[in-house]
Amino acid sequence: MDETSNNNEQFRNGLLSALMSYQTCQSDYILSGMTETHTLAPLHARLQKKLDAIPSTTQRQGLSLLELQIRMKGRKGGMPHVGELAAALRKLGWKRRRQWSDGEDGFRAKWYPNWTNTIRKQGGYENGSIKNLSAQRPS
Repeated sequence: MDETSNNNEQFRNGLLSALMSYQTCQSDYILSGMTETHTLAPLHARLQKKLDAIPSTTQRQGLSLLELQIRMKGRKGGMPHVGELAAALRKLGWKRRRQWSDGEDGFRAKWYPNWTNTIRKQGGYENGSIKNLSAQRPS
């Protein structure tokens, strides 16, 4: 009996020693990894950079939320959540337009830039009316 309890005690001490060294190695690794990682800019700022890279003609045709999601990087290395992406688009002044089923294609929703903001940025307001930018507006 004495030999069995001695073996158990040795095993327990060896296991505790191994766990303590593992815990020390892990905490060193986690702390070193924290200094090397970089934090991402807010989603709406990263999204604005992506949108600026997309030609305005493509933007006027409408952008799919899934297409934008694929182009973006999320907080945990994956893609951002579609709900967060939609909220960021709204914050940037974009509007969603739904296109209901036409038989084959099914339901679609595309995002378009807010024309009021776009026209103001281009200097298209003069005395409260839009000047000669209506030709650029999609139908």
